[in-house]
Amino acid sequence: MEYYRVLVKGAIMGAKRRLAAVKAGILAVAIGAGLLVVWGGAGLAEEEPARVERDRLVIDDFSPKREGDSPTSKSWLAGGPAKVQIEKHEGRDCLHLTGPASASSGGSAIRAERSVFARRRPLDVRTYDGIRLTAKGNGRPYAIHLRTRATRFPGQYYRAEFPTNGQWQDIKLPFRKFMANSVVQPLDTGGLMSLAVVAGTNESDANIYIDEIAFYRERTMYRELTPEEERIIIHKGTERPFTGKYNDHFAKGVYTCRRCGAELYESSSKFRSHCGWPSFDDEIPGAVRRQRDADGVRTEILCNNCGGHLGHVFTGEGLTPKNVRHCVNSISMDFLSAEQREAQARAKAEQPDPNQPRTERALFASGCFWGTEYHFQRADGVISTTVGYTGGHVENPTYKQVCTGRTGHAETTEVIYDPTKITYEQLAKLFFETHDFTQLNRQGPDIGPQYRSAIFTLNEDQKKTAEELIQILRKKGFDVKTEVTPASKFWPAEDYHQDYYNKTGKTPYCHIYRKIF
Repeated sequence: MEYYRVLVKGAIMGAKRRLAAVKAGILAVAIGAGLLVVWGGAGLAEEEPARVERDRLVIDDFSPKREGDSPTSKSWLAGGPAKVQIEKHEGRDCLHLTGPASASSGGSAIRAERSVFARRRPLDVRTYDGIRLTAKGNGRPYAIHLRTRATRFPGQYYRAEFPTNGQWQDIKLPFRKFMANSVVQPLDTGGLMSLAVVAGTNESDANIYIDEIAFYRERTMYRELTPEEERIIIHKGTERPFTGKYNDHFAKGVYTCRRCGAELYESSSKFRSHCGWPSFDDEIPGAVRRQRDADGVRTEILCNNCGGHLGHVFTGEGLTPKNVRHCVNSISMDFLSAEQREAQARAKAEQPDPNQPRTERALFASGCFWGTEYHFQRADGVISTTVGYTGGHVENPTYKQVCTGRTGHAETTEVIYDPTKITYEQLAKLFFETHDFTQLNRQGPDIGPQYRSAIFTLNEDQKKTAEELIQILRKKGFDVKTEVTPASKFWPAEDYHQDYYNKTGKTPYCHIYRKIF
């Protein structure tokens, strides 16, 4: 009997220990989820967007929620020396953000921030193109900061600036213009956690009214979709196997995105997989973006231009020498025959562009030119970029030659820009704010004179601007190693270096934006 009593007592104690472990696990999960909300949403109360419209998801219009209510700012948290109020201004219900210059307030950012959750989950706005707001500022720059599940620590966010002119303005900030700050991952609009309106400079008072802020969709950019097309392309559905019009289609040409018309797959990459959907073993470089599927197992593929759902990609099946299968819904694509494609190219080449803007040129070197190009491509007013080599003594050098460090060249980005939309000074500031200009003949893990920090000037005005900015940086305490040199011949780099991060969907490893000026 004693044996059985000991046995029963041991079983009861074991059950109690297991129950305690389960309770501890549940508590840990709860704490982890709470921390994720605090880190990603800045500790804000969860607040769902105000309303959904056809082309907009309104975050807040600052109007009373019910008739007779007074406007309230409880959804918006003031940051730094800011004061946040919801008040009437010129007949509009507005968010009013004010605050003194941080030079006299300890350097804290002046901001108003709120969470953007939907049904207690991070907000998915992948079907929208950016943020739109109606605002009246005091002539100073401001910015929108976005935080996602990837921004787990203070100082991590995605930023897009906008100017103000003292009048009411309709401002659009496309998601592609948001630059990562201390974050490696690209902006994932499928998991937004908070949004902030921030004073764009540390040297002036903030005073801005915002009448409405919303996520917008540029319907003029995309084709109208049928309900079935929208189910698959927007809401990530799947068509039934063996029913798509391109499943057994093998004409010569190119497959394009049904939603935006971007070219996705050459017909030469299509093969018979007998899976029930069109299959390709390669995409046009930069045309298709990959991301983890919502099921956490498969890899989803999307049009890199508009974000439309295409299907999924699989590897390791051994169906072709490339060992890759893009499994694509027919309904997500259109087809352009080789003859139609050639005719379109001829018509485009023969038709002059009467709206071609006046352009100017700039040359910047800040380490690996992939990262330099990435940030300039996202600046408003930049028309085109080309990566290449300049500052050396070898004619038409190759990448292999430049990598020896013996040709004298620096990896350089050529920027063609519209001076009516962005100035050379703004470009030069962006150059300094996206690399470590205190390093000599290197940038992060890339070491050698080909990775030096340099501005290659094309005229005296550019030289003067660059030298003035360097003096400002030195007064701020920076040991600037950037050289300012008259430009020599610029040699474009090999094709596989051009537009690298847009083609691969990656982000720079040693070029991270940080606000300095």
